[in-house]
Amino acid sequence: MTASDLIGPAVVAAIVSGNVSTIGILISNRTANRIHSEKLKSDEALAEKKFRFDVDLAERKFRYDQELHDHKRRVEFGEELLASFYKIRDVIAAVRSPMAYGDEGASRPRNDNEGATSSKNKDNYYVPLERLNKNKDFISDFFSKRSRARAIFRGSEIDEAFRLVNEVIVAIQVSAGMLIRAVGDERRDHAFWQKREANIWDGFGDDRDELSPKIKTALGVAESVLGPALEASSRPSNPTRVNAT
Repeated sequence: MTASDLIGPAVVAAIVSGNVSTIGILISNRTANRIHSEKLKSDEALAEKKFRFDVDLAERKFRYDQELHDHKRRVEFGEELLASFYKIRDVIAAVRSPMAYGDEGASRPRNDNEGATSSKNKDNYYVPLERLNKNKDFISDFFSKRSRARAIFRGSEIDEAFRLVNEVIVAIQVSAGMLIRAVGDERRDHAFWQKREANIWDGFGDDRDELSPKIKTALGVAESVLGPALEASSRPSNPTRVNAT
């Protein structure tokens, strides 16, 4: 056996071994590349899922904060509005009180030809107007809430409460003005005087008092509309839950 006989098989073996190694390296590289590619896809999918979760969480938190803010404003305004209805009831009761104090009514504009008795009677009928004027800032602020109340509490019920209060104030103003102008003609129309005096003075006219029931109804409507909103505010609220999946 010569050296050349040994070299041939060795070369073949070396070539085969090299090919096997090369194939092994190629397979290993492909496997590594596939694993790396799959890991990248997995990481991308996980990152995208986390991004969607973070966006969803942020959106839900924003909505919750917005709803909480809106709810807080609604409750605060509801409390303020209900307190205003209680106060307007008290103001109108004071305006219609038949008791006059001090020089109430003396601010009435006078005519030069008024007699003493006529002037005093007109001053008495002017008292409710003077009292309304003293409360004009509160009354103006009260009615300035009407449009906002209608928008926030969505419906005509709360607007009905405002309408009734407005009717009462207008009735007082109109009746007082008519009585002032009619002083001196007291005997001409007894029913007229009874109705108008029942409007400006609480307790006059008994069943002819149409204004006290209107105020009572207005307050009842306000309580029925605003009460549930205020009751809901006293219950504990649950924050929006977001679960990662």
